[in-house]
Amino acid sequence: MIQPQKHLNLNICVLRISALVLAHLRRQRVEKFPTLLEKTKAVVGADAEILFLPAVNLLFLLGRLAYHPHTDIFEYLEPADVKPATS
Repeated sequence: MIQPQKHLNLNICVLRISALVLAHLRRQRVEKFPTLLEKTKAVVGADAEILFLPAVNLLFLLGRLAYHPHTDIFEYLEPADVKPATS
């Protein structure tokens, strides 16, 4: 479980970087890896470089982005429709 700690700086944490990446990808739909990293570093600063990959991993695990290695591009994925379970 991801929980904030007492000394966690909320301006530079994986959750904030993930939110920034997701917001940018939602507007652009696709973005090259270096461009997305530079846009994130422009908002957060140099600390974004350390937290960028864990943030991208989190979004990938949540199914919110796809990475295409042959073009080095991230693609925004719409959230899947959640259907209620029938009993």
